[in-house]
Amino acid sequence: MFRSMIRSTVVRAGLLLGAMGLSGCSAGYSTNNNSTVLLIIAAINGGAPLKSDVLKNGGVFNDNAELAIAVRFKNPNIDTVPQIPSAVVLERYEIKYRRSDGRGVEGQDVPFSISGNLTAAYDVKSSGTDPLSLEVVRVQAKLEPPLRNLQSGSGGGIVVTMFADITLHGRTISGQTVTATGSLQIDFANWADN
Repeated sequence: MFRSMIRSTVVRAGLLLGAMGLSGCSAGYSTNNNSTVLLIIAAINGGAPLKSDVLKNGGVFNDNAELAIAVRFKNPNIDTVPQIPSAVVLERYEIKYRRSDGRGVEGQDVPFSISGNLTAAYDVKSSGTDPLSLEVVRVQAKLEPPLRNLQSGSGGGIVVTMFADITLHGRTISGQTVTATGSLQIDFANWADN
């Protein structure tokens, strides 16, 4: 009787461990949306930080960055010939700013979050990327704290480094939702005018 209890306990433990192992078999990227493709931000601004001038020649201007976009099948064994139902149409974007020191009150420590509409289509490819230009700092952000507070300095004396977390939202032609995220380092200052 004692042996059958031990055997029963060992079998239950084995089944429990097996079930736990099976529950972790899928990679996060394969389960985070219902799409058959991945939307990827492969690079932002070529991987380089963006130097944002808060006041240039007495004026205020927006800042753009170029994103490298890729669309790939989740299953790499699928034929990579472009398939219309798998093409992705981007619909909107969101940008939230943060600082590495943890300060994050919008309008005080970081600019207010922004969002906007997009209309851009990308086919599934096996390699390479396609460009997308995006406004990452709007003029309005430079007219409000904290960026406005940097305008009194000159020649980059005060630099504030922030990160723009960019999220793209889209759908495949067949209606499956896809998202992609990436981060861009932005160094804000009243850089010396050339």
